[in-house]
Amino acid sequence: MIKMRRQQWRRVKSIQAKRCINLLYLSMIIFGFVACTPKPGTNNPVVSTGSDTTTFKNKMDLSKIKIGYCTPSLNAPFYVVLTQYIQKYTEGFGMKFVSADGQDDIIKQITSLEDLIAAGVNVLILNPLDHKALVPAVNAAEKSGVPVFIVDSAIDPAANYITSVQANNEGNGELIGEWIVNKMGKIKIKAALISGSQGNPVGREKRLGFVRGFAERQLMSQGNVDLTIVSQGWGNWTNNGGLKAMEDILVANPDINLLVAENDAMGMGALKAINESGRATNIIVAGFDGQKEAYELIKEGKFGATALNSPEELARLVVEAVVKYMNGERQIDKIIYTIPVLITKDNVDKYYDPKALF
Repeated sequence: MIKMRRQQWRRVKSIQAKRCINLLYLSMIIFGFVACTPKPGTNNPVVSTGSDTTTFKNKMDLSKIKIGYCTPSLNAPFYVVLTQYIQKYTEGFGMKFVSADGQDDIIKQITSLEDLIAAGVNVLILNPLDHKALVPAVNAAEKSGVPVFIVDSAIDPAANYITSVQANNEGNGELIGEWIVNKMGKIKIKAALISGSQGNPVGREKRLGFVRGFAERQLMSQGNVDLTIVSQGWGNWTNNGGLKAMEDILVANPDINLLVAENDAMGMGALKAINESGRATNIIVAGFDGQKEAYELIKEGKFGATALNSPEELARLVVEAVVKYMNGERQIDKIIYTIPVLITKDNVDKYYDPKALF
């Protein structure tokens, strides 16, 4: 009897130790994330919010200006539509537009940048596949007299660029985390993540924002943090990638009750795997970007929530930054963020447009 009690006590202590380790690890993530978040100061870039929907009034003849845009790939709807909107706004200001596809390969994206410069572009807009590997190519372009503007994904500060236009991925992640706590209450969460590609800073910002928002909301509402992430899959930002990643996750962890995908395309692919497994009523799915098809699923109650990353707004802001620069303006914010927005069944009708490109 004494031996059994000792064994039970050891199991209790082991469980308590594991919980402490998990909480310590989560705290390190949260506070590390807070410590890394830029704070106001002379050494930090100015951050502005792209909330003005009024198109910048151009005063120059830009008909001889050729804009070169290099996308990391065209394997996801977001990249395709972002390219289309950048072309739309570029030509709307009377400039010429040429584009190149990095084909999801860093060497090919570097070569594509070189090809655009050889084609005589006056300005480069770059959506970098890798935030460090593109630095030498960006600096070479700037040295040759071609100003570089970054859009969507971030690049290392060692790069000489004019401005970087990004969604507020951290803010969007926080909104997703808060919503999940409010939605699931005190239900014990076993979560899985489906991320885009390893090393991508956008995905990292989204998932760390999610953890931070979840932790802060749960601490405020429940006085503790209890989040278990049992698996992380990689979906390469595509629908099929999300499907395959989710199939693997469900084999190893059939009892998960939450999936957070770093974009809607992967989330919708994962939802297909969830439906085929018969677990649609057991797993809440949340994503990012605000894709039209995700809105439709939210309206039907099949997709939990998404956070807005508008390719049209990104395109508008980066092209307007180019036009301001061509008009002689040099006081352009180093980073321009769009506004974080959470879309759920409560407000999806406000954002859903059946005619939208994305």
